Formats: sequence, structure tokens, C-alpha cells
Amino acid sequence: MSYDITPSQERALLRLLDNIMKVMRDDRPFNPGDPAFGTLESSYFIKAGEAGIHYSFANSAFPDAKVDFSMWTDPLDYSDDRTRVRAVPAAFELWFHNALAGANRRTLEQRLDLAGYWVDSDGIRYEKNDMGPGLPPANLLHSYRYRANAGENGRFPVDVELFFLDPAPNNPSGKVRLDRITISRDYPYLTPAMRKKKREEQNQKKRQTYGYMDLCTGTTCPESGIWEGWTKDGPTDVMKVERGQKFDAVRSVSLEQGGSCPMVRGQWYWLCNVDEESGTVWKGIALKG
Repeated sequence: MSYDITPSQERALLRLLDNIMKVMRDDRPFNPGDPAFGTLESSYFIKAGEAGIHYSFANSAFPDAKVDFSMWTDPLDYSDDRTRVRAVPAAFELWFHNALAGANRRTLEQRLDLAGYWVDSDGIRYEKNDMGPGLPPANLLHSYRYRANAGENGRFPVDVELFFLDPAPNNPSGKVRLDRITISRDYPYLTPAMRKKKREEQNQKKRQTYGYMDLCTGTTCPESGIWEGWTKDGPTDVMKVERGQKFDAVRSVSLEQGGSCPMVRGQWYWLCNVDEESGTVWKGIALKG
């Protein structure tokens, strides 16, 4: 079954899509209480112990539609402890139980500022949007894929797919009907091992960057984290230092030797984030836990 889209429904649809793109592409904070999405019906954590949440809405402009929005535990945060990672926008789906006849695809393309190509999961670009009709029994379902243009404020690559139902052979109206819209951020897929490698690369880059700054006893710490203290004979100390705090003197005897010792002027090098302290081994010593 399908219905002709009304002017008020078209305005509500475009307003909803405007808000979604501001969140997905421009990184505006997501507010589940925003009336443009509708009334929040339910929400649940996608994975136990992590921040990702799935939201379902009821929208009075489309009472039979399925309106879902998902937040994921930030894939771009490489922390091993996923319970400490914040949730970020990931995917939106608007699925009409009764397809809307008369919804204009060109209007949607312009409003969403969609490019004339799409990008697959391997980053390969395809210079087309029309994916053609589906296979039986969904042979009337016609999909179009896009990469959204970044625009002036775009911070994330966003993928959009529009689904229309082509006119049935016995349908005298010959109208194309809007069936579904999906919008998602193009996050990289990272396994725990890949995140570990990214963390190591990130820490090595920071170590090199901060190393050039000659951060010695008495200078100001540029970033909160776990720092390694060196004397002229090599690394002897490790300490949590807060941003803005003055770097302390360095142990003259290696921490692994234990006991008290004189403190001397030394140089400090980045080791890791505070969140990574647990499980980190420094010269054979577990820093925490």
C-alpha cells in the first residue's frame, strides 16, 4: 500500500533530514528530545558495557514509519577499555510501512547535498548512483547510493542510500514511491588488534612530537598522560602528569630497582594515555593492575 506525500509531510521529511545531516556530517550533538525526530519510544544499549545506544522514534508526520537512530562506541577512539569510550552518531534509518508516492528523488538529492558517486567499504569510488532494481521477489525495489558532499561544515564522510519502489505493471498511476532512506557515517572497521596497532602508532607519534619540545624538569606538561623520565643514562622513572603541571625531577636510580634515591633534573617523554596505563608494562614492571 502507498499514499501520496502531502505538503506537510514533505516539509517534515526535509526538516528531519536536515537535522540528521547536521548530526551525521557536521557533528552537531545528537539530542533524542529534538521534536524533528519525533517522540522517543525506546532505547537500549547495543552492547553490554559499551556506550553505543539504539533509539526508536514515533513521528506523527509518518505514523506508520520506522524511525531509528544508532550511536556506536567511537571507532576512532583506539582505547582498549571500551567502557570508557563515548558514543558517537553512526546510522539512521527511515522506513515507510506505506511507501510515499510523489516523493521527488532529485529534491532529496539536492537537500541532502549528495554527490554523483558512491564509495564502497574498501574506499573505492564508483561514478554512478543508480544501483538498479532488486532481484525477485523485490524486483520493484530500486536503490540509489551516494556519498554526501562535505559542505562548509562537514567533519565526517557520510553515505546515503535511497530506496524507491518502481511502478508495478498493473499500477495505472505509474508513480514511483519512496520506501526507505538510510544515512550512515563511514567509519573504518577496526579489530582489537588493529586498535592496539593504532594506539602504538599514535603513542610513537606523540613521543616523537613531544621529544622535540625538550620537556625537562620544571617545564609545563602539554597533555595529561603517563610520562617516562630520563637521566643522561637512560629511562629511570615513570609518572602520571596532568596537563599544565610542572614536570618533576627524575629518579637517579631506575624504578625497577626499587627503594628511595636522590632526584635529579631530567627529561620527560610521552609513554601512553592514562586510560592505557592498566596493562602497560614498563621495563618489566606492570604500571597498574
